[in-house]
Amino acid sequence: MNDTMTAARIREHGGPEQLVVETVERPHPSSGEVVVRVAACALNHLDIFVRRGMPGVTVPLPHTTGGDIAGWIEKLGPGVDEQRAGAPVLVDPAVSTGTIGENAPGGLAEFVVVPADNLIALADTDRLIEMAALPIAYGTAHRMLLTRAVLRAGETLVVVGASGGVGVACVQLGKRVGARVIACTSSASKAKLLSGLAADECVVASDGNYSARVWELTGRQGADVVVDYSGVDTWPQSLRCVRPHGRLMTCGATSGYNAVTDLRYLWVREIDIRGSDGWTRDDLVRLRNLVRVGELRPVIHAVHPLSRARDALAELEHRRTFGKVVVVPDALYTEVTSHVHD
Repeated sequence: MNDTMTAARIREHGGPEQLVVETVERPHPSSGEVVVRVAACALNHLDIFVRRGMPGVTVPLPHTTGGDIAGWIEKLGPGVDEQRAGAPVLVDPAVSTGTIGENAPGGLAEFVVVPADNLIALADTDRLIEMAALPIAYGTAHRMLLTRAVLRAGETLVVVGASGGVGVACVQLGKRVGARVIACTSSASKAKLLSGLAADECVVASDGNYSARVWELTGRQGADVVVDYSGVDTWPQSLRCVRPHGRLMTCGATSGYNAVTDLRYLWVREIDIRGSDGWTRDDLVRLRNLVRVGELRPVIHAVHPLSRARDALAELEHRRTFGKVVVVPDALYTEVTSHVHD
């Protein structure tokens, strides 16, 4: 057996040049762990943050990111007897230390070690790229909309930054619930894609000013639920979009954490601000089942070979994406991408 593999590793915190694809030693499982042969690993903004370096978070370097992983069980560690080598699996990225890809080595590699308890069985290998797109973005959207916001049929949902991974997932899941979905995006081309996907109305705001248009579309009433995971750049406008007794939801802050909140809106409209942190295993199982029966099709922006991991991350970092960017090991690229559903 070959004792080496290809992996994308961050050598130092900083810019794109710090992500290097190289040959490294293949990992071995400890007690309660398994080695997963990676078929697909979807990217998230978390991978950018880890590469840049995050205040207060220590990541031993060199480090491999990538938390959204689908593949096959390659090797069982001591004490693991309920799993079967060769079985297709989805990996739940949540571990006791935090998140795979941030606090533990991730899936931008040919093989990765994960806890056996984090495996979610898959029925077949036909949708591995779609399955890899689920955990962090779709899992976060599912929990935020259904558990924390308790979005209901007939309500109006506004999604800010609707063309990103979490945003697209919110649009799809919001429509599935039966909500009216207003998608806010930065370009007419992305608005066209969102309209074709599921959005009832789109607000194009290349200058970032979308609240007045949302106010008009809602008959000067505002939306029941507004999703904003951008933060500093958008929070004040998102707050103005919420109707009396509505909910303003956040699960992150890609543009910065220190957002300004005009407290007058909170007390005059009696608005709830609700945070949502990640996903649960139940969210991922439910999403897996929806994909399995064809009721949900994760939106895939592009699939790149592992040798082009830096280019794949650049797509996300420069906001050129609509949906998820997925990375596949070079040796499996043709095989795995042949199963991407049109």
